[in-house]
Amino acid sequence: MPAEIVVRSLAFINWVVLTGLSVGSLGAILLLTYRSESTRGFRGFAVFASGGWAFLAWLADGALPTPPVGAPISVAAPEIDAVRRLLLVVVASLAVIWTLRIAAGGDGRRIGTLAVAGGVGALLLGAVGWGATPLLTVALAMQLLVLAAVTGGAFAAMVLAHWYLVTPKLPEAPLLLLSRALGAGIVVQIALFVLWQIAGLGGLGSGWDFFAILRLTIGLVFPALLTYAGWRTAQSRSMESATGLLYIDLGAVATGTILAAGLFFGAGILV
Repeated sequence: MPAEIVVRSLAFINWVVLTGLSVGSLGAILLLTYRSESTRGFRGFAVFASGGWAFLAWLADGALPTPPVGAPISVAAPEIDAVRRLLLVVVASLAVIWTLRIAAGGDGRRIGTLAVAGGVGALLLGAVGWGATPLLTVALAMQLLVLAAVTGGAFAAMVLAHWYLVTPKLPEAPLLLLSRALGAGIVVQIALFVLWQIAGLGGLGSGWDFFAILRLTIGLVFPALLTYAGWRTAQSRSMESATGLLYIDLGAVATGTILAAGLFFGAGILV
């Protein structure tokens, strides 16, 4: 792989991580809003932080380089770039409005739904703009959506677990729900890892076996075990242990996201 392609892929990796943190976190808070109870302080903080991630993603999007000749991704049309960046601004703005709505005593679920929809739209436009073939476009869309769900979900779960340390009477149901959702997302990622290998889009046997195995072990299997352990400790209300486990979980998930994004934007491999 030419060094220029490796260097230019770093900006796209940054975009995937920041956008994933924003959209996935907002989706996790929206899930809690509909399915469980959590403190107003936690929801407000998490939504505001997600808006910050969206703003940083917008800044990163404006600095994305043009893929060089030989890159595994295509050059997005200017119209797609413009709409994708606009959607990131919309997500950041709606997150601020959602935060204010929560501070005023409401749940802001309608605003939250619009914010998550905008974030999903930005991810899909990324896939449409960068997918070199129709098959890669569909595969990349699936990859980006699940990366966002797991990365942002891990962040939201970690923040929520930390909230129990200052709100001991908070029921364990919200953390159990997020842990189950996070575990389900990781299972989907493992299934996609297998699917990409079967479809000939994966990294095993392509010369990138070492990084593909790292993605599988450090970015998928390890987080799956940590998420299960966090869920079990939350069941027993050992919240300090659950918080520590979810901190490590977020680090492992983020590492896996970086590996997955790097292998696609640098080598055209899905893992």
